[in-house]
Amino acid sequence: MTTLTEIVAAAVVHSSTAALSHFGVLVEPAQIAQPAPAPVVEHVVARTPRPAEKLAICPRPHVRPAMVHA
Repeated sequence: MTTLTEIVAAAVVHSSTAALSHFGVLVEPAQIAQPAPAPVVEHVVARTPRPAEKLAICPRPHVRPAMVHA
């Protein structure tokens, strides 16, 4: 993924190259050696199953209020 700094740097280099080429100056892009990417390490997370939760039974049933029409 390209960072904001790299995007801005690329835009500045491009605009500078375009401006210099207007006056006949040719600028070749520098070849930057990038380090090799780090190897991807896979992590496995083992989880124990959770015990089933027993829901409490309410002694009184919950009564919904009637809808109010405005």
